[in-house]
Amino acid sequence: MRFVRLSVALAIYNLRAYLRSARTVALGIIMPVGLLVILSWVFSHQGTIAAAAGYPISAIAFYAGGLTAYGLMLGTFTGVMVAVVSAREAGWLKRFRVSPLPPGSYLTGQIVFNVIISFGLVIVMLAISALVYGLHLRLVALVAMFCYTLLGVFSFTAIALAISRLITTAELGSSVGPFVTITLSFTSGVFLPPDLMPRWLVDISNYLPLEPLAQSMQTTLSATTGTGFLLRTFITLGIWGVIAFVIARWSFTWQPLRR
Repeated sequence: MRFVRLSVALAIYNLRAYLRSARTVALGIIMPVGLLVILSWVFSHQGTIAAAAGYPISAIAFYAGGLTAYGLMLGTFTGVMVAVVSAREAGWLKRFRVSPLPPGSYLTGQIVFNVIISFGLVIVMLAISALVYGLHLRLVALVAMFCYTLLGVFSFTAIALAISRLITTAELGSSVGPFVTITLSFTSGVFLPPDLMPRWLVDISNYLPLEPLAQSMQTTLSATTGTGFLLRTFITLGIWGVIAFVIARWSFTWQPLRR
């Protein structure tokens, strides 16, 4: 119980700090919402867009699903990386490690915080899509989005922890995170329909973590593509998450890299 209380307390502390920072709120929530408004307006005349799975779906379903996946990766991947590197290089992790507090409560608090922020983003994106653009939300779609959000948070958090060993400053993490996310977004059918990209690039993206998540969220929000529960997504993101977790478990350090 003590471990749980500490983890929740750290998550609440991180949440308050997050909400006080206009930059992080803009990056994590306002940017995906702004892109949703702009891209939905630009491509609304097309009627339907061919998703990565080959299904024709509405423009709002395409961008609501894709940009939600983009926001999850941007917030979780970048947020965890910057938070861990900042705490490590400032010496906080080292002090935390030798304190009587459970070491795992810090990382658990980070995960709980990112779960809260991620669900907040999903709720905002779906609410705007439904209320402003008339996106029909089925119960099965909401359940699928819940599952995909948890899966995405797990995978991107594990990847961020694994990569944090290579990042020496928070400033570097703040640059690497958005760069990787935006680059993958262009190749994973988030900003542009897959049929506008080279086939070889689409094939490579199928094995990267963002494309399966974006595709699944896009298809599950469409009224014509079934439940959207795609086995390939669970397998791909699961493999990425497990491998990254193993690497993070082996390489994670509580000591500052820069002395």
